Amino acid sequence: MSDQRQVGWHADPFGRHAYRWWDGRSWSEKVRTQAGGQGIDPPGIEVAPVAVTESVPANPIEDALLPIKRRPIADMIAVALGCLVFLGLVAVFVVALTA
Repeated sequence: MSDQRQVGWHADPFGRHAYRWWDGRSWSEKVRTQAGGQGIDPPGIEVAPVAVTESVPANPIEDALLPIKRRPIADMIAVALGCLVFLGLVAVFVVALTA
């Protein structure tokens, strides 16, 4: 089924702006406010969400794993390696400036 609407500004089918540009084949990222201000917003896949009519609390996540903790030695190795790289770069710049 093809869309027969004219090229131009139409009500934003995604519900995020007042108007969205229809290029004749698909909705573009060009949007416009009611007052005429223009912007860019990639078109969404879904149309505007339907309003929620009832509020139900979410169930707690009970099967999630705890975050993986790094060992303190890994932090020390990372800092030592970073210092060595920094000192190496300083040595390269000193040699380059004195050459």
